[in-house]
Amino acid sequence: MWFEPVPMPDEVGIMGGYVFPVGFEKPPGGEIGSDKHVLNAHTYCCQLSEAECATGEPQVEHADRCLKWHEKRIGTRSEDAQRLGVPLVLTEFGACLTEGPCSQEINQVGQVADEHLVGWAYWQFKTYADLTTSAGTGSEGFWEQDGTLQDYKVKALARAYMPTTQGIL
Repeated sequence: MWFEPVPMPDEVGIMGGYVFPVGFEKPPGGEIGSDKHVLNAHTYCCQLSEAECATGEPQVEHADRCLKWHEKRIGTRSEDAQRLGVPLVLTEFGACLTEGPCSQEINQVGQVADEHLVGWAYWQFKTYADLTTSAGTGSEGFWEQDGTLQDYKVKALARAYMPTTQGIL
């Protein structure tokens, strides 16, 4: 069972942003250490404040602020997952449209996820007329509407990893 906190009330984008621990004392319908549960999380710099993404994307000049936000979000969720004894997977991040902000967002999330040994999946592969997005006619996926590959996203998402390791990393 994949479960997650309520996406917005666990965060308050003021004074640098607060992130509260997930409210579960044990996985829903399970026990601490369940092998049938995964804590799911999202992280977007736009969660930090409404003004942060007035243009629809994080502001490149706020790179430090965004990185600190992702460290708080992913770090808190990583602690939650460890306390609950379940894996953590980020299933939403990025959702960006242009190279500068998008490369920054993807690289920051990837860096912090790697530091916490957290698995992830990028927000969107193709648009498929997704009604949940705020991108309008833009593409948050890997392809533009005309089928052109957004190389910068693919390059930012391509990360080295160890498929197996001996002992604890």
